[in-house]
Amino acid sequence: MNTGDRWISIMLESTAWATGALLESCAALSPEQFHQRFEIGPGSVHDTLRHVIGAMLRWADRIGGAPLRPSIEVAGQNSPLAEQREHLAMAVRDLRAAADRVSAAGTWHESIEFAVPGGATYRFSRAAALVHVVTHGVHHRAQVMNMRRQLGLASLELDLDPVEWECVTTGQIPSPSPSQS
Repeated sequence: MNTGDRWISIMLESTAWATGALLESCAALSPEQFHQRFEIGPGSVHDTLRHVIGAMLRWADRIGGAPLRPSIEVAGQNSPLAEQREHLAMAVRDLRAAADRVSAAGTWHESIEFAVPGGATYRFSRAAALVHVVTHGVHHRAQVMNMRRQLGLASLELDLDPVEWECVTTGQIPSPSPSQS
């Protein structure tokens, strides 16, 4: 694996791990806690995690040049934890596949278009789009961690960042568990 592919792998694997760990930490939440409204991000733990995962799915399509799938973010629709786990697995698989295709073709520099509904169309590289997916997830996972704090839940005691991912995957620190909720 070349250096560029290793960086991509670290970004994707740590994002998948962090989102999955945070999603699993929600297993102990009551339905009321999972859907409680907050004045931050998409507004609830449920909606924020669904937004992160939905964005991963749709950006995988954009980066990979596939037709854009319908959004999983349907207002007022509940996505149970099991369904969010399935969507996360699909998003991770599709992002990896898109990244592998783009790496193999050497087209990270190529521009893709993003049309804002009813607004402008922006052009940027596939590489910038992948970095966006990763930083977008970091931003919203921090919102979920803040929501957890406001719910009075114990800290996960991790920032869920790439350094911690590598320390967990190499056994240097324990992985967060749902019991830390």
